[in-house]
Amino acid sequence: MDHIPEKFYKYRSLDGQALEWVERTVLHDEIYLAPAESFNDPFDLRAVFDFEADPAIQRADFIRKSRHFEPHLSECEHNAAADPVMADALDPANIASTTMLFQFMHNQMMRSAVGIYCVSTVPDNILMWSHYASHHRGICLEFDGLSALMAHAQQVRYVAERPAINPYVGEPERMMECALLTKAKQWGYEAEWRIISQGGPGALRFDPAELTGIIIGASAPQTTVDTVRKWCAQRSLPLRITRAQVDARTFRLNLVADAMRPPARAVPTSPDAGDN
Repeated sequence: MDHIPEKFYKYRSLDGQALEWVERTVLHDEIYLAPAESFNDPFDLRAVFDFEADPAIQRADFIRKSRHFEPHLSECEHNAAADPVMADALDPANIASTTMLFQFMHNQMMRSAVGIYCVSTVPDNILMWSHYASHHRGICLEFDGLSALMAHAQQVRYVAERPAINPYVGEPERMMECALLTKAKQWGYEAEWRIISQGGPGALRFDPAELTGIIIGASAPQTTVDTVRKWCAQRSLPLRITRAQVDARTFRLNLVADAMRPPARAVPTSPDAGDN
């Protein structure tokens, strides 16, 4: 079992519609599990498949896929379509194109059937701030890693070679790891974990105590600082506000507590003040 970190971090932009989504997280205790189509890695959730198996097993799998993609057909029609398709598909001259077709079908099902919320174990990665938080102008949400929400998080594995999945003989857990939790080693700096919903993309509620802090980007404008402070003031539970600052001598971000000042108080004056 993966060791669960004490904290997880979600880098976020506050540009455009993203501002509303982040507000839903901070003020309404809601995260959004995104579809794979929104990811920036073209290899993500695009598994490599190996379809070596007994023809009877392949035929049964074809019928199962046919039911999914063509639910309007009757069971007799699904079976009738399977024989000529499988005969043609298993012809040695067509194996390559068959593999491509089956791979496409499997990936389409996988990419449409899951929703994913990606988090990281590092709050101060310069590239992450640049890629996912509007070039350091956005924020980073901090979650309790030991909470009920993050108990569902699973660690991403970074590899040099794309692993192959055989849907006919592979173990379901191993296939899920290959398909949903494996990325190229070039992405290793992200230190990513994922919350995965087999029910597809959509909103997921969490306990307000599970969100523990917000880190403000090193290049965030004052409007972002004011927005974060306003959100924190509206919450029933407090959040720790931290500021990322560019180190004066190294390629490093320093995370320091936000020196949030209370609103200025009006200075009382006598009725005739200013008359002199």
